[in-house]
Amino acid sequence: MKRIVSLCLLLAMSAAVLTGCGSQKQDLVSKTPFPEFSEADTEGNTITNDIFADYDVTIVNFWNNGCGTCIAEMPELEEMYQEFQKDNINLIGVGADSGENEEQLELAKSILKEKGVTYQNISPDPEHDFYKDFIADITGYPTTYVVDGEGNIIGAPLIGNVKDQMDTLQSRIDQIRNIK
Repeated sequence: MKRIVSLCLLLAMSAAVLTGCGSQKQDLVSKTPFPEFSEADTEGNTITNDIFADYDVTIVNFWNNGCGTCIAEMPELEEMYQEFQKDNINLIGVGADSGENEEQLELAKSILKEKGVTYQNISPDPEHDFYKDFIADITGYPTTYVVDGEGNIIGAPLIGNVKDQMDTLQSRIDQIRNIK
């Protein structure tokens, strides 16, 4: 009987502690600095981390030329890009394999043109640290990061079609905008 009373008391205390923790607003989404970079876009213009400071939020979508899902979602991303601009939200693409050689770059350009993409797309150099230390570790495409105006990645990457994860994307955007 003493064990049962002790167990009940322990459970009641645990419930009280958990309820107390649940009543406080918790920030469970991590912030990590986006890696520094200075890369050319598909048109030859230099893009650096400075781009993040120009917007409240930047959505960074990593894709490659051989990824059917990446290519299929481009018109959806373009639509989001057009819609988000009025809210000071940017979207940029990173064609992970477009910087490997001229043939890959031309293929990336033709894909972007065919899909009607107008947002900037970085063509990273595989010899640069940004590629070696960050892009080379991406294990699935498309992979999308949400970055705040200070250059911090908010939360874990979104892997797969972004439109299928709009609730998560919107939640991260809202979190960044509420901080300001």
